[in-house]
Amino acid sequence: RKGGSTDAPPRGRTTGERKKERKRERIVVVIMFFDDIAKSLSELLKPVDVGTTTIDAAAKGAAPKLHVDVNTGASAIAIDASKTIEITDGVSIEACGTPAGDLSANVEANGLVSGFDLKLTGVTADASSASVGAKFSMDSLGVTADGALKAGSDVTATACYAVDDNLSVGASAVVSSASGGVSAWSIAAQRVDGPTTLSTSVTDGGNTLAVGVNSELDANTSAGLRATLNMGDRNTLGFALAVSKKLSSGDVARVVYANSGDTDIAYNTTLCKGADVTACLRLAKNNSYKTGFQVSLNN
Repeated sequence: RKGGSTDAPPRGRTTGERKKERKRERIVVVIMFFDDIAKSLSELLKPVDVGTTTIDAAAKGAAPKLHVDVNTGASAIAIDASKTIEITDGVSIEACGTPAGDLSANVEANGLVSGFDLKLTGVTADASSASVGAKFSMDSLGVTADGALKAGSDVTATACYAVDDNLSVGASAVVSSASGGVSAWSIAAQRVDGPTTLSTSVTDGGNTLAVGVNSELDANTSAGLRATLNMGDRNTLGFALAVSKKLSSGDVARVVYANSGDTDIAYNTTLCKGADVTACLRLAKNNSYKTGFQVSLNN
C-alpha cells in the first residue's frame, strides 16, 4: 500500500490474535540433572501429607527458621531451628538445632568453580555421620554424586544429557564402595512437546517400567497420568492420575487418585500476607480418612 504503514496484520489474523499467540509461547527449561526428569509429573502425583501437622516459620533478619512437626493426637512434637549464614559469595552454612541439644550444620559451596556445586549435609562432631553431594554441569551434560562420608558407604551417581531443548535422557546407579559393583540402576527419558511432557523410566534393575504424561490444559489447570508395570515375581500394573487447578480466588486445589483406591485432596490458600495453609485429606477405599495440615509463615 503506497504511502501507508507496512505494519498491518496479515489477512485472516488480527493484531490481537498475534498477541494471544505470543502469550501462549512457553519458556523451555533444559533438563540438566537426572532428578529433574519427570519432576513436574512427580510433584503433581505426590501423595499428600496426612497424619501430621507441620508449621514452618521464617522471618527476615537474624531470627532463625523454625519447623514444628506435630503427629496425630499431638502425642509428640518435634521442633527444629535453623539459621543460614553467608560466608562469602556462593558459600553458606546452615546451622541446625533442636531443644534436645542436637546440633548439626549443612555447608554449601556453589559456583566457586564454574558449573560445580558441593554440599555437606548433617555435619556434627562425628564427621562420619555427614553426607556429601556434588553436582557438575557443562554444556548439555549434568552429573551428580552423593554418598555418606562413612567409610564403606555406597555412592549414588547420575548423569543426564540434554539432546536438545525438548529431549533429555539420563541414568542413575548405586555403586558399592566395597566391591565396586552396581547394586541398583535406573534409566529415564523425557520429551517436551509444547504444553505436554512425556516421560518414561526403567528402575529396580529393569524390574519396573513407568510411562507418564502431564500437560498444561490451560493457564490454571494441569493434569498428569503415570502407569507403572512391575515385572517381578508376578506382573502387576498400577496407575495414578492427578489434576491441579488454580481457582479465581488464587487458591490451588489438587486431587490425586491411585488404583489402590485412595484419593488424595490438597487445598492451598493464603490466609493473609505471608501466611499460607495447605489442608490435606486422604479418602481410603474402605471409607476411612486421614487429614493433615501444613502452615507456612513468612514475614
